[in-house]
Amino acid sequence: MTREEGKKLIAERVEDFERNKVVLTKKGHGETNIRSNYIDKLFEALGWNMTNVYEVVREYSQRDRSSAAGMKKVDYALKLKGKLKLFIEAKEASVDLENNKDAIYQAKRYAYSSNGRAPIVILTDFEEFRVFNVIKAPAYDNTDRELLKNQSMRYTDYVEKWDILWDTFSREAVEGGSLDRLRGKIDKNTKTMDADFLDAITKWRETLAKNIANRNDTLNVQEINEAVQRILDRLIFIRNLEDREIEPENTLLDARKKEDIYKTALIPLFRSLDKTYNGLLFKRHFSEEIVVDDKTLKEVIREMCYPVSPFQFDIIEPEILGRVYEKFLGSKIRLTEGHRVKIEEKMEVRKAGGVYYTPEYIVEYIVANTVGKKIAGLTPDEIKAIKILDPACGSGSFLLGAYSCLLEYHRTWYAEHQQDKAYKSDWYLTSDGELKVRLDKRGDILRNNIFGVDIDHEATEVSIMSLYLKMLDDGFDKGQQDLFFAKGSILPDMSENIKCGNSLIGSDYFDGKLDIDLEELRTIKPFDWAAEGTFNKETKTWIGRGFPEIMKNGGFDCVIGNPPYLRIQGLQEKYEKQITYYTKNFEGAVKRFDFYILFLEKGSKILKKNSILGYICPHKFINSDF
Repeated sequence: MTREEGKKLIAERVEDFERNKVVLTKKGHGETNIRSNYIDKLFEALGWNMTNVYEVVREYSQRDRSSAAGMKKVDYALKLKGKLKLFIEAKEASVDLENNKDAIYQAKRYAYSSNGRAPIVILTDFEEFRVFNVIKAPAYDNTDRELLKNQSMRYTDYVEKWDILWDTFSREAVEGGSLDRLRGKIDKNTKTMDADFLDAITKWRETLAKNIANRNDTLNVQEINEAVQRILDRLIFIRNLEDREIEPENTLLDARKKEDIYKTALIPLFRSLDKTYNGLLFKRHFSEEIVVDDKTLKEVIREMCYPVSPFQFDIIEPEILGRVYEKFLGSKIRLTEGHRVKIEEKMEVRKAGGVYYTPEYIVEYIVANTVGKKIAGLTPDEIKAIKILDPACGSGSFLLGAYSCLLEYHRTWYAEHQQDKAYKSDWYLTSDGELKVRLDKRGDILRNNIFGVDIDHEATEVSIMSLYLKMLDDGFDKGQQDLFFAKGSILPDMSENIKCGNSLIGSDYFDGKLDIDLEELRTIKPFDWAAEGTFNKETKTWIGRGFPEIMKNGGFDCVIGNPPYLRIQGLQEKYEKQITYYTKNFEGAVKRFDFYILFLEKGSKILKKNSILGYICPHKFINSDF
C-alpha cells in the first residue's frame, strides 16, 4: 500500500469511528471490534500485511496481570525478517489511555523486557495513539515517563499527521530503520533490562544464601552454592511457565500465602512439576531437605512477581537470560569462619578481567558456518545422527544458537515438504496458518543433536534450563498440552547431553595415586570422553563420565563455542598439578600457553573426520609465539 492509498483508507476509518463513537466508546463494548475494524485497518494503511502470521504476530507469547486487564498476551508483535520490531497493545475505546496506570504499565513492561530489541511500544484504542520508548525499568506511578509526545496523537489527528505516522511506523519506514532512529542511541551508562535482572538475581542469591547458611550449619560451601542455585532456577522457571500460560498465572503467589511455605507449598509443587515435566530441574534434590525461612522465600517471590517485578519472563529471550547467567556465574558464594556468606568473583574470572558476553551476531555466524553447513540438504531423519558439542558451554549461548538453527531448518523443510506423509506427525498448523514444529519433535532435536560440557555444575544446570525455555518458546497447541501432561514427558531428560566435567583432564590425572583427595576430585572433575564413568558414593558425583557411544561412532560432527582465555602465568602456584598434566598430554602446552589452545587441540581430537570446528579465538592466536 502506498502512502496516499494508506491516507485514503485511514480517512475512511476515522470518519466511521467518529460516526459510531458513542457506541464504540461505551464501557464493555470490548476491543474485538476496535482491533479488527480500526486498529488492524490503521496498520494495514501503514503497509503491514495483517494476514501474514510471520510478519504480524497476534497474541504474542507475552502476558501481564493488571486489575484492569487481567492476564493476557500482547495483542500484536510486528516482525521483519524474523526480527522483532514493535509491540502494539490494544484496548477497548472506553479505557482512558492517558491515566490508566495498569494499561500503561502493562504496555511498558512488554517493551522493557525485550532488552532493547523492541523498546518502542504503541498503546492504542484507535481513539488514542500513545507511543513509549522504554529502555529502563518502567515506573508504575509515572504514566508520562518514556512517552514520546511528538509521536502520540488522537484519531482526529491521523489524517493531518499522516506523514508522521507513515515516516515512522509504516512497514517501509521500519524496514528503513525508522524505529532505530526513534529509540536513539542507548547510553552506555543506561541500565537495561539485562543489567537490572542481573542485579535482581544477584540479590536473590545473596538473600537465599545468607538464610540457608544461617539455618543449616552442617552444609558446606559447595552444598550451599548448589542448593541456592537449584531453588533460584526452579522459581525462575516456574515464573516462565506462568507467563507462557503453561502453568496457572498465580502459582507462586498462591504458594506465598501459606505458612512454612517451603515444606507445605513449594516442595509439593516441585514434586508435582517433576511428574508433569520429567526434566532435570524438579527431580528430587538434597535442597528439599534443608530449612528456608518464610520471610526469605516470600520476599524473593514477591520481587519476582507482578506488580513489584518489571520483568515479563515470557518475553525475556532464553539467549538474554543465558547471557545474564553467564555473568552471574562469574561469582560464587564463599563461607567465612563464622559460617557467614560472602559473594566473591571467581579467581579465573578475576584473572581474565571479568566475564564477557558473546555477541549474538558472532554466535549466529559461527553456528551458520558449522551447524548450518553440516545439515544443508539433509532430511530430518538424516539430521538425527548429527552431534553438536560445546566443550565449555557455560550458560549455553552456543547450544541455544545451534538448537535455533536446527529448529528453523526443520520448520523450513517441513513447510517445503508438507505432502510428505512420513513427517506429518512432526509439525502442525496454528489457527492462523503458521507452521510449527511439534513439542515432542523439538525435544527430540535437543536429545539427538545438542551436547555440552562445563566444569561448573551450576552452569550446566543453567544451560539445560535455557534450552528448556527455548524449546517452550514456540508454544504448543491444547491437544499437545493435554497429551504431554498425561504422558508426563513435556521436557526431555538432558542429563546425558549436558554434563559437568573438565573437558581437558581425564581420570588418568589420578593414575598412580593410592589415596585420592576428595576435595581435589571435586575440583578437578575428570572427564573421559569415551568412558562410561563410575559413580563415587562419597562425592555423589560421576567420575570420568563421557560420551562413549558418540566417540565409538567417530566423534562429534560440530564442535563450537567460546573457550576460556587464560594464560598460565601467575597460575602455577594454584594450578601446578594441572599444568604438569597439560604439558604431558597436550602438544600445544608449551611456553606461556593459553587454555584456549588446549581446547582447540581437544576439539580437533573429538571431531569426526571431515567435520567442522568453530571457536572464538583471541587476536593473539594469529601473532603470538606462545
